[in-house]
Amino acid sequence: MSVLTSASGISVSRGYDYHKRSKVSKIMQLDDQEYEGYVDGSLKTPYYVKINIKHPRKSYCDCPHANGNIICKHMVALYFSLFQDEADEYEEWQENDYDFDDCDEADNDEESYYSEDEFDKPVFFDIVLEKYVDNLEEFKLREILKEELRKNEKRAFNLYLIDHYEKFVQNNEDFIFLNKINKKAKILTTFYDYNYNDYKEEILTIQDKRKIERLYHKEYLQRQIDNILFVPELAVYNDYQWLAKFYKENKPAVKIKEFCNDLEGYLDSLKHYSIKNSVPKSNVLIIIYLLRNYSVKETSSSLLKNAKYLEYIDFVVENIGDYLQLYDEVMRGLKNNFFAVKRYIPDLLYRFVHVSNFENKNIYYNFGLYSFICNGNVEYLRILENLATKSKIIRDIEEICKDIFILIELYKHYDEGNKLWELLNNNKNKCLFINNIEALKEEHNNELYCYFIEQFYETLKIDKKSDVYKKASKYVKAILKLYNGEDYVDDLIANLKKSEYQKCSALFGEINQAIND
Repeated sequence: MSVLTSASGISVSRGYDYHKRSKVSKIMQLDDQEYEGYVDGSLKTPYYVKINIKHPRKSYCDCPHANGNIICKHMVALYFSLFQDEADEYEEWQENDYDFDDCDEADNDEESYYSEDEFDKPVFFDIVLEKYVDNLEEFKLREILKEELRKNEKRAFNLYLIDHYEKFVQNNEDFIFLNKINKKAKILTTFYDYNYNDYKEEILTIQDKRKIERLYHKEYLQRQIDNILFVPELAVYNDYQWLAKFYKENKPAVKIKEFCNDLEGYLDSLKHYSIKNSVPKSNVLIIIYLLRNYSVKETSSSLLKNAKYLEYIDFVVENIGDYLQLYDEVMRGLKNNFFAVKRYIPDLLYRFVHVSNFENKNIYYNFGLYSFICNGNVEYLRILENLATKSKIIRDIEEICKDIFILIELYKHYDEGNKLWELLNNNKNKCLFINNIEALKEEHNNELYCYFIEQFYETLKIDKKSDVYKKASKYVKAILKLYNGEDYVDDLIANLKKSEYQKCSALFGEINQAIND
């Protein structure tokens, strides 16, 4: 059972109509089975829709008609928008004269449809209709006719316009050209056949671009060109950068702002898909950057927020002009909240190293500093040692970093036993003694022994079970790593043999296992 077979015939027909009229937006994939989106209806705000393609009855829509697990037209519209091949099959199945009145939802959004058989035709209907039409002025008749034809554009096109359309297009070179571009754009943005590896696909040739520039000066063609090219889905392609610059020069600021909002919504939907390739999303970010007049601070915030999209980072850093000013702003942002995106910070900073040709020692130093802070690789400390003193490196890292594991690696690398002891010698961090014995025992051997022996006996108090004995024995293993560790363990075993555990073979077995490991 699918979404389509679970819905009524009327809901499928109306859902298909909504899909064709582009009433579905902000589509996102939640998992392998569930998708969500928004569908325009009779209210000012779109309806929120979520469909489950495996279990259709688990689908949801916040319109009143969907109450009781009914598959409504909004769910069908979302389904058709997700699976264009099924929409195409449905279109082929439909007969040209198969139609429903194009009535929108009533205030309660119930699906109220009346077929011709259900209409109780008044006895004088035909006479009144003729008189009504005869008395209409020509302009009013034209308006009514256009309104009725637009109610089902597919039917109107197939029955009345298809031949006229072909003649209209073929008689004008500009229309032939735009028709060709439109077909190509439709192929590039087809949802079910979206190959995110084809981001290098050429939208417009050099000749096409020149012709678009010329045609856009013809005011009556601007709307058609916008419908073809001023769409977010094309922004995943590399050469949409030209279109972004073109529209920024030819569109009012308010339209550019609206388009950027659409791009950001589209980017959010892309982030929900399992696309390993980061280039399509980077391309959308680049278009937003080209269209918005970001300040240096806003540019820095965008880079930090989207640091994982390296192609976007490369583009901005290489095209910013004054990269040093941007770098300073990025560093200020890092000092405030770099931990939120620290996984990608080294790659971001390396872009500044690269654009400076490795000649700016301050940039290179901070790259090494944050690279160590972000991943704990001591190789970056060796890079830093060529640029600064040991004391400065330690001081700078301590000032920025609060990650205890990074600080442990720092102090161990520079044999800072006292700093390491100070870091770990509190109730919250003492559990880490056991992993850092070699770095601490030189100056704190006795303190470590006291801690381990205390933990051993405290663990034994938990219960007389083999798993408890095994946990306690890890402290025996730790004591063995101390100076005089074997003597300490011998004393421990001797004391146990005089205690209540003297006949506890399970405990002594775990201790022997720890000794022999």
